[in-house]
Amino acid sequence: MEDLKIILSLSGTILGLLVTVLTFIVKTVRDAKAKRTVQQSIRVSNAVLPFIREAEKLATYSGDEKKAYVMTKANQFAINNNIPFNPTQVSNKIEELITLTRQVNFKPSSQEKSQISKEIKQVTQSNKSCWLHKENK
Repeated sequence: MEDLKIILSLSGTILGLLVTVLTFIVKTVRDAKAKRTVQQSIRVSNAVLPFIREAEKLATYSGDEKKAYVMTKANQFAINNNIPFNPTQVSNKIEELITLTRQVNFKPSSQEKSQISKEIKQVTQSNKSCWLHKENK
């Protein structure tokens, strides 16, 4: 009877330890796969910018043709580096980078400059009045 209690106690302990170890291994493997996927996505995303620069040199082509060129180059990069290619993700990254470059290279017209100037003055006056109000308290 004593031997049975010892065997059951050891079995329960070993089973609990086994479940804990298996859970740790499964989570570690899953995290490693997720990390590798993210790193591969970052590599493809970083490779897209030079391809966009190349495409912008193709002055006679439309925006859709340039995007197709970048998508093809990104796909080839993924194949060469044995990375799974996600066209939706790459397309979204291209659109994001194009939007960013348009915002950075924005050149307002004289009317837009005037409007921006008015908005800056309003914000500045608003902040100044808030600052003076806080200072008087």
